[in-house]
Amino acid sequence: MLSRPRPNQILKVLSVILGFSVLIGLIPSLIANPDQFEGDIYYYDTVGQNRNRPPQRPHPDLHVPTVPVKHGVTVFSNSPTDKTAYPYLQTTINFVEGHLSFKAFLSDGSEVSYSTRGEHVRYSKCNGDLCIIVSQKNVLGVSNTSTEWEKGHIFGEERYEVAMGHKAALVASDRKLYLFNSYTNHWETISLEQETLSAFANLYDKVAIITTRRILVIDLPREVQFEQNLLLRRISQFELRDGFMNFYAGSKLWMFRHQTEAFEEVDLTD
Repeated sequence: MLSRPRPNQILKVLSVILGFSVLIGLIPSLIANPDQFEGDIYYYDTVGQNRNRPPQRPHPDLHVPTVPVKHGVTVFSNSPTDKTAYPYLQTTINFVEGHLSFKAFLSDGSEVSYSTRGEHVRYSKCNGDLCIIVSQKNVLGVSNTSTEWEKGHIFGEERYEVAMGHKAALVASDRKLYLFNSYTNHWETISLEQETLSAFANLYDKVAIITTRRILVIDLPREVQFEQNLLLRRISQFELRDGFMNFYAGSKLWMFRHQTEAFEEVDLTD
């Protein structure tokens, strides 16, 4: 008489059959994808959520675009040392940002509004007698003698540096300088030719701009410029005073006298 198979023997037979079935099912996928086990191994969550799956690395042949750097407006810092003793001057103008607009409130109580619809404001500030706005399209300025925001156009440049005085403001790009004159409510454009901005200073009605190639002194009420070539020298420090300006370059000093409106070259080694 044949003996009845035990339950544990039945389980072993079923396990062997199940193993053969799984192996037979995997053979086609192994033949079709012989390299599927090379490289990283990923774990699939049967619930449908890849909680345990590590981040995938892009294939070396694929180009993965990087996130573009957002350029903006930064505050300019003088590289030569500014020894000017600036007096305290109160800011006499203010603005309020409204819905798609800026409203400037002047010292006489009047209000000047500008619509920023279609523009992205990147910088705005008031100082002394003027306020400026920098957007992706325009530079804008207003002063206590303005009847409207004065607009200056900027084209195709993403990075700007801003310097504020009490009577003038500077917006500098890699190629141009945009100077706002609060006396005339006018934007003046100064091209940079094989030179970079080194310093900006504004004391009362005079502006000093130092580049790697020259010194510019600007009389704001008359919009007159005076220029001095640096002759390949580098200004290390400068000082603005009521009657003159001093610009030091090693043993050389360039002095600008307000009375004569001319530069004098002084050799400090004598």
